[in-house]
Amino acid sequence: MKRIKLERVIIITIAMTIIGGLQSWYDHVTIGSMFSLGESEIYKFQTALLFNLISGASGGLVASITLNFIDDKYRTKPYYQGLIIIVSMFMLVWAIRNTIEAFILMETEPAKGFVFAFDAIDMRNIIFWMTIVLLSYFFLQMENKFGPGKLTQIFFGKYNIPREEERVFMFLDLKSSTTIAENLGGIKYHLFLKELFSDITTPILETGGEIYQYVGDEVVLSWPTEGSGNLNYIRCFFAIQQLLKSEENKYLQRFGVKPYFKAGAHHGTVIAGEIGVVKRDITYSGDVLNTTARIQSMCNELHSSFLISNDLLDLHPIPYSDWIIERKGEIQLKGKSETIELMSIYKY
Repeated sequence: MKRIKLERVIIITIAMTIIGGLQSWYDHVTIGSMFSLGESEIYKFQTALLFNLISGASGGLVASITLNFIDDKYRTKPYYQGLIIIVSMFMLVWAIRNTIEAFILMETEPAKGFVFAFDAIDMRNIIFWMTIVLLSYFFLQMENKFGPGKLTQIFFGKYNIPREEERVFMFLDLKSSTTIAENLGGIKYHLFLKELFSDITTPILETGGEIYQYVGDEVVLSWPTEGSGNLNYIRCFFAIQQLLKSEENKYLQRFGVKPYFKAGAHHGTVIAGEIGVVKRDITYSGDVLNTTARIQSMCNELHSSFLISNDLLDLHPIPYSDWIIERKGEIQLKGKSETIELMSIYKY
């Protein structure tokens, strides 16, 4: 999550700095056009360029930090609340910028004194930069909606033509979900899941996981096989369990329960492709999904919180110094003609 936030700060700051420079260049070209009265005595392109670059960089830094704050604290809140914060911060930055500009002009023309400008140029700048900031906020929400990197993939049509991919899948299922739902009731149970899924998002993103689907009280996660050599799917599961352990008191106070997950993991070939017109998305299809779901369904029967296939263990051997590996033997999964060897993973 920290890496994602840092990348967001860097990208937005650089982008707004470049936009600030382009705006200075556009103004300079416009001033020299046949429709302009020409440059004023106090105008210098180098000064305007430097000022706009600094303004763009500082504005981008403030905007990206604000977006990270909104993403942290207002992730489950209505969008308009985040919108109010980002607009308020923009107006504050604009006021500070124009105050600094007024002091610079006062040094240039002392006779005029301090003049806080608000004219047609300011209106243009407000509309222009407000549009940039709101677009940044919009893309942040779309990125959250589709998942990190998905919006870019859809934009460039990466999956317009279906393609084969090797991926690791993990099915996370809430323990005792039926009992919890009966005790909490429909609305409170939904609020409980909303809080729970929001909390586990951070360890998922920090371990490079992709949230593929929410299915009731179940979450389907995925990682590229070639990027799973660091065993991120295992780190993800135990990071989630550790997080929920640390948040036990919060859940007990609000909902009267202590949530924990059981999980199953497997790897294989899937067909990845874009589907839909009105509600477009990237979907995966393949037997690996069915197999992973059935592995997860064996957790209660085999008295394990985390089961993986031996095929996945062979793909990326797990260091025994970090985790305990218990062989559960050859298991006949429901709906499968062949047996599969399952392993149970525990943390020391």
